[in-house]
Amino acid sequence: MPPASLEGITLFEELPAEALHGIAQACRWQRYAPGQLVFDRDSDTLDVYFVVEGTVRISSTVSPEREVALADVGAGQYFGEIAAIDRQRRTARVVALEESLLASLGGPAFVGVMRDHSGVALKVMGRLTRIVRDLDHRVIRLLAQSESQRVWCQLLKLSESDPVHGGGIIRDMPNHGEIATWAGTSRDCVARAIGDLARNGIVRRRTRGLVISDLDRLKLMAGED
Repeated sequence: MPPASLEGITLFEELPAEALHGIAQACRWQRYAPGQLVFDRDSDTLDVYFVVEGTVRISSTVSPEREVALADVGAGQYFGEIAAIDRQRRTARVVALEESLLASLGGPAFVGVMRDHSGVALKVMGRLTRIVRDLDHRVIRLLAQSESQRVWCQLLKLSESDPVHGGGIIRDMPNHGEIATWAGTSRDCVARAIGDLARNGIVRRRTRGLVISDLDRLKLMAGED
């Protein structure tokens, strides 16, 4: 596949056109189908990937039956830089969520770009800092909250204000497996947690969505401010 453009990659938005073209020429370009594996945990590849089109999911496996989503990476973003920097094996797996076009640059070449362009290096450092902060926050949640509370927090994250009925609403409710992946729990736990809310009149089903009738009570139960 001939190189496409990296102009939409925010990491490189301040680079001159000539430098950006050179990076694109050095990349390997590949399309991925939905569900296709980009790389797995413990892989020894060092490439950094730039999402030109589509979305991929970064996740980690807690057990054979339980997968925890770490991030969804969409067009304009990148991933895989940690292995390129420390030259260690991958700590997570990446799968395409939809048809995606990715450009991958070898680890040493990516480090070279950081060395040659201080603005790129500073952006990478900023992203790594945000990753550390996010992981700290998630660890605290895992230690301080029950599985049900993590499910309820995920429902709050998915919800938006419902001016018609008051409270909140999730217009397109994900399946239990999707919620379990983000909450770090099982499908059965998701079903029980939502069932408890329904029995207490806090939520109710509405077509493909979920209406949160008592948003304040749900926040209280979830331990959210």
